[in-house]
Amino acid sequence: MKDVAIVGAGVFGLCAAYVCALRGMSVVVLEKSDAIGAGASGGIVGAMSPHTPDNWNQKKQFQFDALCAAETFWRDVDACSGVSSGYGRIGRVFPIPDERLLGLAQMRAKSATEIWQGKFRWDVLQSHALIAPSAAPFGVVHDTMSARIYPALACQSLRAALMKMGVEIRMGCVVETVQDSIVSGQWGEIRANAIVLAAGVGGFEFLDRKFEMQTGSGVKGQGALLQYDLGHAPQINAEGIYIIPHEDGTVGVGSTSETDWNNPTGTDEKLDFVIASAKRICPVLQNAIVKKRWAELRPKARKRTPMLGAIPGCNNVYAALGGYKIGFGLAHKSAEMIADMIAGTTCDIPANFTVQHHLDL
Repeated sequence: MKDVAIVGAGVFGLCAAYVCALRGMSVVVLEKSDAIGAGASGGIVGAMSPHTPDNWNQKKQFQFDALCAAETFWRDVDACSGVSSGYGRIGRVFPIPDERLLGLAQMRAKSATEIWQGKFRWDVLQSHALIAPSAAPFGVVHDTMSARIYPALACQSLRAALMKMGVEIRMGCVVETVQDSIVSGQWGEIRANAIVLAAGVGGFEFLDRKFEMQTGSGVKGQGALLQYDLGHAPQINAEGIYIIPHEDGTVGVGSTSETDWNNPTGTDEKLDFVIASAKRICPVLQNAIVKKRWAELRPKARKRTPMLGAIPGCNNVYAALGGYKIGFGLAHKSAEMIADMIAGTTCDIPANFTVQHHLDL
């Protein structure tokens, strides 16, 4: 009998396993594929950026707290594992395309001083050396809070840390049923005091059957890895495209957001457009070689925010799903919330993150 059984070895599941193990719980992780991070968590882009510093609310505060804590979390994981997650607080620059947004950027520069508690800056600059002037006609914003991570390597770092901590990770376990204290499939069954459903798009399929409604979906994202060393230059976010300098001398570029697709892991001309746009926005990448093309489904809950917490009608079964676009920035703090719930500790989770919020029509 385990304290916790976690279904899914993506970043939400692995972070939950790590935090629970740190708190002395016995943990087993069940993964249907033969590799961890087999879905969206095995990606190559890895942007970790804040919401705008205005119209502050509980969701924005949750993300702010998570991004503040990320540096310590990933440093500790990497120290335990001996594997680099690729985390680095490199900041972010993004172009200002028109006069209206310039006014908003200047207003947010003032509010950031108070809202971000003086820990980070939101500066409005006339230009940035990496961004083509034509892409930034009204200047750029530079924030110092944003960070980068290499998603696939971060999952490997978590895996190595979990193995050193004695956490059991079982591969090739397709989960067919999740009951109050039992997770089972053709491979057998495991009993646990608490079960965490962190299976990405597959987790939504379980909830869809239980509640007879669509609780989430998979949004296809295509990205590319370019061979070019930008060092510790800030990430760039322009025209919906992220350009992420990795510590290994590559640059992650992406991603598309496709709700209509045939092949969830195939790349096509949509990625060609993203690559061409990235090279236009950041001219130093013009001759960079494409080292890898990548595509996967990213789990998006029906109301977009992550879906965290107790699943109604399932005793001691919790969801950790739907980290669409922001999963790596929130996964460690989301794991702490799940661990608190399992332990019966009161936790302050945004109301629109709860499972009940996503089930309400």
